[in-house]
Amino acid sequence: MIVEQARALHGPWPVGMTLFVFDDAYEWSASISPPASEADNRYRTCMLDLISKLRAKYDLNAPRLSEPDDLC
Repeated sequence: MIVEQARALHGPWPVGMTLFVFDDAYEWSASISPPASEADNRYRTCMLDLISKLRAKYDLNAPRLSEPDDLC
């Protein structure tokens, strides 16, 4: 979802740039590999802002509807 949002807002994902998304002790976090160029640095800065906005919007620890198998 993060990469698709980035592509829609900022263009193609830079070659060699890696996004790590992980569950941390509080919610979820994401980090992006260091930029290889000034253009990558601008893209990375925009991505960090996007991640902050998505983190505020999506709580991965929120209760979810049960899966059909859980109903038995």
